[in-house]
Amino acid sequence: MSPSVPVVWTPEYACDIGDHVFPVIKYRGVHDALVSGGFVAADAVLRPGPPDRALLALAHDGDYLDDLEQAAVTWRTMSSELPVEPDVIRAFSLCASGTTLAARRALESGAGAAVHVGGGLHHAYAGHAEGFCYINDLAVAANAVRRDGLVSRVAIVDLDVHQGNGTASIFRGTPEVFTLSVHQEHNYPNPKERSDLDVGLDDGTDDDEYAAALAPALERVWAHRPELVLYQAGADPYEHDQLGGLALSLAGLERRDRMVIAGCRARGIPLVVTLGGGYARRTEDTVHIHFTTCRLAIELAAAGESA
Repeated sequence: MSPSVPVVWTPEYACDIGDHVFPVIKYRGVHDALVSGGFVAADAVLRPGPPDRALLALAHDGDYLDDLEQAAVTWRTMSSELPVEPDVIRAFSLCASGTTLAARRALESGAGAAVHVGGGLHHAYAGHAEGFCYINDLAVAANAVRRDGLVSRVAIVDLDVHQGNGTASIFRGTPEVFTLSVHQEHNYPNPKERSDLDVGLDDGTDDDEYAAALAPALERVWAHRPELVLYQAGADPYEHDQLGGLALSLAGLERRDRMVIAGCRARGIPLVVTLGGGYARRTEDTVHIHFTTCRLAIELAAAGESA
């Protein structure tokens, strides 16, 4: 029997951010769907502990961390578009522990994959917040496993509808970490940063056009020879997303996920799923999209599927 896929989540992710387009309730929704579907036992879900400053400092500047620790309203924190409140900052900072824990378990468990029901906060820069993101958990986790000698080469596959600008900025000039962003070109952020590979898609890109653009991009990822892939599986390329302008169907998003997850399985590359964005008009659609990504990662690992 294949080793079970570790699942990381905490109820603290559902912090109170008021009347906001970001549906923090999605995290519990995905967790509950995985448990009720028998994909993970409730008592087997791993809960991340609070990140210490040394962990966050792997990707973030000291002045910015000072602001976060004090919940200080400064230019560095106000650009998050989130409440500058201790509970909110704590919840979003916990995602760094969550993705780091998932990365370590993916590398150590033997399952070759881990699911983080959270994270993917790719807009946070080293020195300031941006776009609903306080801490860049992808950057923290990539640097943590490299620091600890678990891997030397990482790829971040970012398939959110918005470019992973914070991640691209943090890893500019770091050849060991390959950053791929496949996103809607005429959407936030503007201007964009330079990833190792950016694929900017036209408004209204559909399932087939998306897959045709993703396939050669993934070949560039595989050519990097990563020892770990961090997958930012944003739900917002969905055709009914409020903040997106692509036209992927539910089936098209599942096809996207399968290309990434099965591609990693085929090459024996450990994979970490993070959720990223998702703002569908019906929150249940966002939950379904994220659940499907997590389900595929668990099912393909359990089956030992490679294609």
